[in-house]
Amino acid sequence: MQDDVKPAHGTVPGWPAILSLCLVGFTLVVAADYFTSYELSLSAFYVLIILAAGWFGGVWWGGLFAFLAMFAEFEIGILTGNPFANNAYYYVSNGNRLFVYLIVAYLTATVRILYDRAQSAARVDFVTGVGNSTGFYENVAIEMARHRRSRAPFSVAYLSCDYFKVINDGLGHREGDRVLMTIAQTLQQNLRLTDVVARVGGDEFALVLAQTGEAEALAVVKKLCDLLDRAMALHEWPITFSVGVGIFPQVPGSVDETVTFCDRIMQRVKALGKNKVMHRVYDPDEIDTPLPSRVRAIRTRSAP
Repeated sequence: MQDDVKPAHGTVPGWPAILSLCLVGFTLVVAADYFTSYELSLSAFYVLIILAAGWFGGVWWGGLFAFLAMFAEFEIGILTGNPFANNAYYYVSNGNRLFVYLIVAYLTATVRILYDRAQSAARVDFVTGVGNSTGFYENVAIEMARHRRSRAPFSVAYLSCDYFKVINDGLGHREGDRVLMTIAQTLQQNLRLTDVVARVGGDEFALVLAQTGEAEALAVVKKLCDLLDRAMALHEWPITFSVGVGIFPQVPGSVDETVTFCDRIMQRVKALGKNKVMHRVYDPDEIDTPLPSRVRAIRTRSAP
């Protein structure tokens, strides 16, 4: 169970600040609890702090505040006098309160983990295990924001599987899924951890190459295409690849413009006969220049 309900603070930005707020809030609640009548229960306020600690810090932090809350209420009851005729009832009452607090901490941390998993699953393609279009768009936005801060170039590649329909119709969808998984694994295993691979359509993949200029991006794409060719030949799949690469020393005004820029290059490759890699350097002053005069093929080969 400890593996499932682990602290979340390692992935929550600003956790030290949140912990400080929890401690301050806890101190205020304890002070208010001490100076008010024992008949006025402030348990709900303790629960709010436990909820915050469990949600942002994980089960162990939530559990710690649960014990602190029980201990504080227990000591305040002894110092101010409790209304129970039998001390045993007092201990049982505080034990019940601790049990409830611990359940709150555990359930809060569990819900947070399930929430994080759902958020992650919403960005993962269930067939290939790489990112989906949602994750891809988010990563393009991140890279654009990084460029605005550091002015470092980045590149985006759109890759379409030529003749994928032949596999799906002739050999079945299961074999088609095998093709997609092989492509995804080949791409993911041969890129840096900072790069992103995503499946953005039925037979289309996209790459986000962080802080990568023109020469580096073209070298990476050529290497990937060679590896993909070998993987397809190994399984005797008649698949080739049409690839459009956008190089961004400057960024467009929106993520949609960035993606559309790369998609147009890839579509141009398909229109010119497929099985090529073409690239274009983004220049906002020349964005309306017709593609044929601005796009250069960097790789062609005959289909297997």
